[in-house]
Formats: sequence, structure tokens, C-alpha cells
Amino acid sequence: MAGTSTVTTEKDQLGSAQTTQQTYPVQGRMMSSRKTRPRDEVGHYVCPNCGSPSLVRDAETGEVICTNCGFVLSDPSENYAAPVPRRTEEGLLESQSGPPGRFSAFDKNLSTIISRAQASNRNLNADERLQLWRLRRTQLRASAGSSMARNLSRAMSQLRGLSGRLNLPEVVTERAALMYRRALNKGLVRGRPINGMVAASTYAACRLTDVPRSLSEIAKASGMSRKLLAHYYRALVRSLDVTMAIEDPLKRVSKIASRAGADSQTEMLAGKILREAIRLRVNVGKDPDGLAAAALDLAARIRGSMVMQRDLAKAAGVSEVTIRSRMRDLKTASKSLGLPDVA
Repeated sequence: MAGTSTVTTEKDQLGSAQTTQQTYPVQGRMMSSRKTRPRDEVGHYVCPNCGSPSLVRDAETGEVICTNCGFVLSDPSENYAAPVPRRTEEGLLESQSGPPGRFSAFDKNLSTIISRAQASNRNLNADERLQLWRLRRTQLRASAGSSMARNLSRAMSQLRGLSGRLNLPEVVTERAALMYRRALNKGLVRGRPINGMVAASTYAACRLTDVPRSLSEIAKASGMSRKLLAHYYRALVRSLDVTMAIEDPLKRVSKIASRAGADSQTEMLAGKILREAIRLRVNVGKDPDGLAAAALDLAARIRGSMVMQRDLAKAAGVSEVTIRSRMRDLKTASKSLGLPDVA
């Protein structure tokens, strides 16, 4: 038999709390199965009585209540107010629970792992803790069962360490992880050291995201030679068919000026000289670090600023001979700008 039930709902709108009492018919469970729950056009649950999406959960009883008409939608065992996960055109979920998926994580943060703290919970008896430890051991063995999975686990750990030493943003780390995964799927990592391919993927990600990190910096942070890293980088780019843009020396000026102790006026003049050199295509085929250091040296000489050439060479990671050679190329740009000639 259908009866009546009195439901009290509390509304808090515009800073004022109101308590209303309404009577609704109750017949067993108010809601039917999950398949027939009403939703709006974007996939959110709505009230079946008035169609309002304004649903709240009572903190004391756990009931989901419509704030528009006061209709009680579900009992505490049903999660009703959460939006329905829907896939976009790219195949990604619009909403999800838990941490976001990351390519730099071995399992992309999609696995449910029995942690050490959960297996050591003192609220469980000895038999239950022992069972959790066995499940944890089995899970860890199954997650790294194949050679590819073990390779990926070690590579992602090394990638996070390398990104931390180079102080790279998260977007670079994720791009490097994605490139390493593609190289692993193509079999490019086979026969090559993991740290070499991780460093090559990191340098390629820095080039693609315009983050100023030189090949020498990444080679030093990864503990390998620059020549060997360049070999792995070329193999990675050829295999993945990635087109790299020409490095912009303007992005190296600020870092080199800061390390060498050049003032802001010298840095601005060096940037002006480099922009003119790029317009005249003087930078084609030249090392961006050498060009940036030469532009700073030329700007310091024009302004009469005390910036030592050896400090610029050390800050840029090039030789003083390279700076003098690049300076001869940049004098064409300085003459085009009408700047005074210097020795």
C-alpha cells in the first residue's frame, strides 16, 4: 500500500536558512534501477519530480534531496549527485574519480594498488593482514610481469629524477614520457640504455615545448656524454618522424645574462641585435648558445659594460673562440641597426 511520509529539508539560499515541511507519497523505494534515473542533456542527474539539477546530499542521513521541490531521490547507499562520466571526441573522460592520469606514471595512475599502509593496518587481525600482504605481493609481481612493463617502470622513475634535476615543468615531463612510450612500442629502446633514451626523449620534449635546455645540460644531468646523447636523439627523431623547429637564440639570452652577471640594458640590446640577425638569416646553421653569448658580448662592448668574455663562454657552455666567431657574424646585424662599430 502506498502511504505518506513527511520529509524535512533545509535550504540555505542567499545567506538565509529556511526549513520547510512537505509531504510526498512513498511506495517502497522511491527510485527505480540505475538505468532509469533521469539525466539532463549534459549527463547530470536531475530531479524526477521537477527536473531541477540542484541536488544536495544530507550530511546526517545521506539522502539526496532536490533543493527546488524537496523531493527525496535516493537512500544513503546510492550515489546520485555525481555527474555521469562521458567520453569526449578525443576519447577522454569528462569526469573521473581519483588522481588524473599521467603518462609519467608507470600505470598512468589508473591502477588500484594495495599500499604498505593498508597492508599494515592495525585495525585488522593477523590473518587479514597476512592475506593483504599476499595480495600486495601478487599484485606487484603481476604489474611488472613482462619485460616491457619492467622497462617502462624503470624509465618513468629515471624520467622523474631527471626532470627534478633539470627543474622542468610538468608539461615537459609528460611530453617526454609520451615520446618514450612511443619509442618503446616501436622497439627503438631495444639494444639501447634506458637512461640514454630517457635523456633523448627529455631533450626532444624540451625542443617541442620551447623550454631552453641545451643538449650539454641534459647530458650532464643524465651522466652521459654529449656525443652519445646526440646519437640517441637523432635515432629517436628519425624513428618517430618528429619535425623539430630551429632553436631560437633569443630564449637563451636571459639565462646566459643572468649567469654572467650582465645588466638588463645589455640584455635588451643583445635581444635587439639577435632579432635583426634572425631577420637577416645570420643565425642559420649556428649554435643558439654561441649566438646568444656573442650578442651579449657585442652589446656589452657597445654599451661599455664590464662583462668578461670568459664569463659569457662559461655561462653558455661554449668556447671564447666560438663567441668571437659568432660576433663577426652579428656585426652585420649591428651595422644594419645603426649601432657603433666596436673592435
